[in-house]
Amino acid sequence: MTSKGKTRKNPRLFCYLFCYLFFAVLGAGLGSSRPSWAAPVLSLADCLAIAEANHPNIAGAAGQVATQRGRLAQSAAADRLEVSGSVSASRAGTNYDENASYSIGATTSIKVFDANRNKYLVDSQRITLSATEEEGRSTLIDVRAGVKSSYMTLSLNMEIAQQRLESVRAFEHHLEQAKGFYQVGSKPWYDVTKAEVDLGSAQLALVEAEGNIETARAALLNAMGIDQQEEFDIVSPDISSTPRELQESAFLENLAALALDNRPDYRAAALRILAGEASLSAEARASSPNISLTGGYNSGGDDVFDLEKAWNAGLRMSVPIVDGGAAKARIHAAQGQLLSLTASREKLRQDIMLEVRKTLTDLTKARERIRISELTLVSAEENRKMATGRYETGVGDSLEVTDALLSFADAQLAHRQACYDLQLAIIGLEKAAGKEFIE
Repeated sequence: MTSKGKTRKNPRLFCYLFCYLFFAVLGAGLGSSRPSWAAPVLSLADCLAIAEANHPNIAGAAGQVATQRGRLAQSAAADRLEVSGSVSASRAGTNYDENASYSIGATTSIKVFDANRNKYLVDSQRITLSATEEEGRSTLIDVRAGVKSSYMTLSLNMEIAQQRLESVRAFEHHLEQAKGFYQVGSKPWYDVTKAEVDLGSAQLALVEAEGNIETARAALLNAMGIDQQEEFDIVSPDISSTPRELQESAFLENLAALALDNRPDYRAAALRILAGEASLSAEARASSPNISLTGGYNSGGDDVFDLEKAWNAGLRMSVPIVDGGAAKARIHAAQGQLLSLTASREKLRQDIMLEVRKTLTDLTKARERIRISELTLVSAEENRKMATGRYETGVGDSLEVTDALLSFADAQLAHRQACYDLQLAIIGLEKAAGKEFIE
């Protein structure tokens, strides 16, 4: 997984995409054909890097962290020395008299006692900053999971389209055979008609598969946070293996506890409870005395070159006496907020437990589907070979060949779908556990 708070960038890739788009637009404007070079080929790592550099959710999370840092600095400033200066000059007069007044001075103050109220406020803001950073990491995990899922979906749709193309070629070959047999009189015209209908159905399935590729490509661009529709290809991912950790039963049995330790959103929920406790402690001290040390230096008079100088120093104490119940109301509000945060963390814990159980079930089902689909694929391939062989020798009929070809195509798709379902289950498990297994 990418290190916390960092994003990876791929300048070469962005330059390539930019140049490709620029020359494509230029070529269209000049009436020329599109560039002859191939579209960029993106790996999963490239897509993840682009998402981390461009996705608005990640930028928004970074903005939230920056906002919270500013609030922390603002709270901490209340305990520091404050100095202010002032300069004034004025003239006034009538028909008989005129006078002037000038002054320059500085005042300073520093808090020396507030029953630690501001200390608790600063602690609350500091903990809230940590919670916001954890939520940013949770956003990063969500974005990366979305990119991985979209990448796998696009790759699956590409494989489906390739399989549909192979089916079209198989039915084209079958149509040629049917025509040949009809011409020599060994098969009826029905076989030719049937082969043409089967070919048309296969061609329609191919068109639909190609349309699904475009939809999946747009979804991947959206998952990366890019709104332009650049042409690109992807590297076929390795879907034949399972991460070693997910093959260990002991690891899977402890996955729920691991999720509570790893999930940044759960850590953020716990931190927000601590921040709420600190905020409650601060509000409980709102009625305590507030003592500050003050001082000042001032020069003033009616002659700018002969100003009288004066200084002052002292202690200032303020004690709330009657506030109409405002302090008590703030305490009740802080207590209610703390209860809400505690309940939210418990709800999140339950959701995480459910999510882990569901993804483990998906993982088990995907593995079982792979096992069954492998057996079905072997059987369908043998049946296809037998049916086409019988038809080529003039023994079988067209319906048998059609059924065998369709069954083999379905078995291939079912096997590849099961393999991709396993990868999607692993991606779901990553999000549930807060730990990446697919880099």
